[in-house]
Amino acid sequence: MSKVQLPFGMQDYLPDDCYNKTKAENAICGVYSSYGYKKVSTPALEYADLFTSGSMMSEKRLFKLTDTDGSLLALRADVTMQICRMYVTSMTGIQRMYYALDSYEYLDDSNSARDREFAQTGVELLGDTGAEGELEVLAMAADALSASGLKNFTVELGHVGYFDGLAEDLGLSAENAARLKRLINKKDMLGVELFFRDSGLSDDSRESILSLTSLFGGKEILDKAEKLCAGEKSAAAIERLRYLLCKLDSMGLCKYFSIDLGMVSANNYYTGIVMKGLCEDIGVSILDGGRYDQLCSRWGRPTRAIGFAIGTRRLLAALRNQGTREKAPKADIAYAVTNCDEKTVRDTIVKLRKKNIVVQVFGGEDALVDYCKSKGISRALLFDGAPIELTISEKGGKI
Repeated sequence: MSKVQLPFGMQDYLPDDCYNKTKAENAICGVYSSYGYKKVSTPALEYADLFTSGSMMSEKRLFKLTDTDGSLLALRADVTMQICRMYVTSMTGIQRMYYALDSYEYLDDSNSARDREFAQTGVELLGDTGAEGELEVLAMAADALSASGLKNFTVELGHVGYFDGLAEDLGLSAENAARLKRLINKKDMLGVELFFRDSGLSDDSRESILSLTSLFGGKEILDKAEKLCAGEKSAAAIERLRYLLCKLDSMGLCKYFSIDLGMVSANNYYTGIVMKGLCEDIGVSILDGGRYDQLCSRWGRPTRAIGFAIGTRRLLAALRNQGTREKAPKADIAYAVTNCDEKTVRDTIVKLRKKNIVVQVFGGEDALVDYCKSKGISRALLFDGAPIELTISEKGGKI
């Protein structure tokens, strides 16, 4: 007997879910379009090495299958990598693109609360103009979350250069820096303590790294961080964030943004600013993104680039928790036919639908009223020679 339940990490979208999903995605994508971004779509299957070459992603995270010629394929695991592949093979110059797609991650732990299929809407700006491109993308992130109906959200900003600068100042090897970044990303402070014990670094070094967990808040955090770093790379990261906050403030958007210098992304292709959208109505990030200037270099086309993605299911959970979830619209009219020619019925229904009145058919006269009552439909048409409108009382009877 076949199983009727879903595989773990997958989900259905029932009518109300789909209505809210479509509404949110349309609002968000409308913002993207208003900034001049154009919609693109990528295939569900790619060669697996698109995601794994250069140690960008572990092969263990991919849903893999073998093509007829023996090539290893994978389900879409990262849209940003796909769009970079699209750009270097088919585009030049500055390109503004957005998408609404599902991605997939292989998880072998059935107890995991993470999704294995996740819907996202996102933007990618390739060939951007530096700080101005960053400001455009940051403003768009705030506008998109606002347009979705989300309240009480914050977009936290960080910069990978701050951590990288600290690691260089401490003389950490690339391997140890990557290990330390993974520990901080997982908030494994015991692991960080053990790292310092094993590495033999000084107490001052330990303090500069552990301070990352407290470097979050307003622009005053940048002044505090400046006193804790000595290297040029960390200082440059602080100045970039200070500039962006100043510009966002002048645009009237600073209320949506804060600083978190302890943000070290699990995606190792980020090279500059990173961002994370949070909301007090849900305990996980809704938006993630950043600058990735080296990703296109894998195909010999170094290109400045920045983007972000909004996780649709997480967004819907936050909207539900804040009480803004809506029911899918009901039909306005249900009808039944007892004695009428088909053309008259068809012409009448078409005229109603052209007026944006939602009309649905029901099988027979006897149960029409009960059907309307059960579905919350307030009007009914009975075609008996000519259309007769019936009004449904609160008790479900004819008036």
